[in-house]
Amino acid sequence: MKALGTMLGKAAGLAAIAVLAAAAVPVDVTVPASVPVQLLRVRQFDFAAGRTAPVKLAYRTLGVAHRGADGQVDNAVVLLHGTGGSGAAFLGPDAAMLFGPGAPLDLRATYVVIPDAIGMGASSKPSDGLGVNFPHYDYADIVAGVRATLAELKVTRAAAVVGVSMGAMVGWTWAAKHPGEIGTLVAMGAWPTAVTGRNLLWRLAARDALLASPTPGGGGARAAAAITLVGNVPPALLAKLAPDAAAAAALVETRAAAAGDPVDLAFALDAVRTYAPPGTGAAAAIELNFADDILYPPADAPPLPPRTARIVVPASPATRGHATLGQPAIWLPLVAPALRAALHRG
Repeated sequence: MKALGTMLGKAAGLAAIAVLAAAAVPVDVTVPASVPVQLLRVRQFDFAAGRTAPVKLAYRTLGVAHRGADGQVDNAVVLLHGTGGSGAAFLGPDAAMLFGPGAPLDLRATYVVIPDAIGMGASSKPSDGLGVNFPHYDYADIVAGVRATLAELKVTRAAAVVGVSMGAMVGWTWAAKHPGEIGTLVAMGAWPTAVTGRNLLWRLAARDALLASPTPGGGGARAAAAITLVGNVPPALLAKLAPDAAAAAALVETRAAAAGDPVDLAFALDAVRTYAPPGTGAAAAIELNFADDILYPPADAPPLPPRTARIVVPASPATRGHATLGQPAIWLPLVAPALRAALHRG
């Protein structure tokens, strides 16, 4: 997943990691163009804040659905991406670690569903035309969109859900609101509690900068990029990325240019405002974070919900705080046993 490894990529700093799409097996998962984006059009989508609007929900699928004795799909795994991202991020050259023969999500026996969250990717978003008049969605709305997509695919229960960063918070929200719909939840780069402190303030500051100056690549985008870097990147790594004024300016400029539409990103950041899941309704859950992630410092970790295991990846020269989410070689071996168990594989 080289695309995932780009430091604080398109999400203006949040590891923009995403979810997948529909193709037959065998499939060359190293070639993104071989995995088409599909669209589900919902004529009346009820947003949690009270508005109703038509939306399009983009998704990709990999593998083939298998039905058990009860006629239900029993091998579905849903992958949920990070803030400002899309499902395409899982389709880079490292994808074989996830989906290749013998991998935890071996496509010969796994049906992988990768939605683009409402407001992001190829799903309906502010830049489609409504701009700041687009409904102010939250993670509950993203969950509703994912569930609508699964209903279209005739999937009533996910054997496993893997979420990264925002995707982890969407996973916690889904499990809490709809108990029994998730077998195993793997939530990486998030806690199952409301976002506070640094983690909340950088989002609000970046959001406001983007809305105050919504020109792509402009002053608002540069301010948001700088805020995101300061708020997300471990100090020692940030010092290496910006050792002097010229390097700092170039770093901010590069991040701002790659951030996409400012209003889209502002709304994606704002979606965290209602996040406060009351535990989890998953049959089992894994919370994985990194010891050098300044957004989720281990010393401040909240109590675990029932049926949840906690993994903290030690800091090392190979880890990069929150952006380590873009390095599956580090975290995949730690969650692979749970994924294999969820799919009844040895």
